[in-house]
Amino acid sequence: MIIESELSKEEANLYNPAYVGVVLYQAIRECSEKNQQGLHCSLLYLIAPLALCGRYSSVLPASVSTPLAGWASDCEGYLVGFANSVSAYIDVVNMAMVFLLEQKAISLSENGFFLINNEAMPKLPAMVNKNEAFKKAFLSAGFLGRWFGQSPSAEGIYTHLGVMP
Repeated sequence: MIIESELSKEEANLYNPAYVGVVLYQAIRECSEKNQQGLHCSLLYLIAPLALCGRYSSVLPASVSTPLAGWASDCEGYLVGFANSVSAYIDVVNMAMVFLLEQKAISLSENGFFLINNEAMPKLPAMVNKNEAFKKAFLSAGFLGRWFGQSPSAEGIYTHLGVMP
């Protein structure tokens, strides 16, 4: 498994599937509340680095009404190298998705959209609220789920962020 073989012990602990899964679950939940279709599966690869990396999460807009194209243009200096970050998170996101699917917390529709299966997780779990970094990633992921859920296409989001799907 990549967690043990390619990441340092600290990175493996930080990016364990349960931790990243909780963050991604929040994005799926927030998107699903606004968009009945759910969150397109490919968007989790963008959400993980945007929510988990302070470099990106610190410049997210304050409102989901902010146009993605305008924000990406205004923050292009911060987004230099973002495509490489997305690539670096692929295995971490894959393992988190497997974790969530095995726990039956989410399901994947035939159209490639993730939906929430189990609403058992509180809106702001105590474990999240007790750790400031975890809370920031969790809230950022929720924001990104709502923001990306308004977009007409996953491809458009990838294009605005300069990432090749």
